[in-house]
Formats: sequence, structure tokens, C-alpha cells
Amino acid sequence: MINFFRTPNCAGCQAIEDALAELGIAHKVILISEDNKSKELLPEGTKPPVLIDDGEIIQDNKRIVEHLEKLKEFKDLWYKYQSDTCYCD
Repeated sequence: MINFFRTPNCAGCQAIEDALAELGIAHKVILISEDNKSKELLPEGTKPPVLIDDGEIIQDNKRIVEHLEKLKEFKDLWYKYQSDTCYCD
């Protein structure tokens, strides 16, 4: 499952959250506030926004969006070849 750590006032985080929902893959959004308790949830040495996918830690809005685009490409390719019919290109 993908975990996405964001702050309430993050400019690009809502777009990332919307992209995750549109992808339709399992994910969890963790809202990080300024209190110390929620900051402990972040991986060591990181600050939001952070996306964790299968142990890979991705920081920065641009890199997260790039990662989601790769996931979308993989998902589209996966669905393309998952039927019981022949495919000719």
C-alpha cells in the first residue's frame, strides 16, 4: 500500500491526493500537523510531502508526480494485456 504524508497547507498535495484517488490503487493519506506526535510518523530525515511505495521513499511534489505517472503507465499496460483475447499491435 502507498502511504502519502502531507501537511494541511501544502500547495501541490491536493493534486497528488486527487491523482492517487484517480489511479484507484490502495493508498493511505496521513495528515501531518505541527505537533510532535504526528511528525514522528514521518520516515527519519524527511519532511512532507513524502510518498512511500513498497519501501521506496519519494520526496518533493515533482518527484512524487513523476512516480505516479510511471504507476499509471504500468497500470494501463497491465490492464491492456489482462484479457483472455489476443492482442495484435
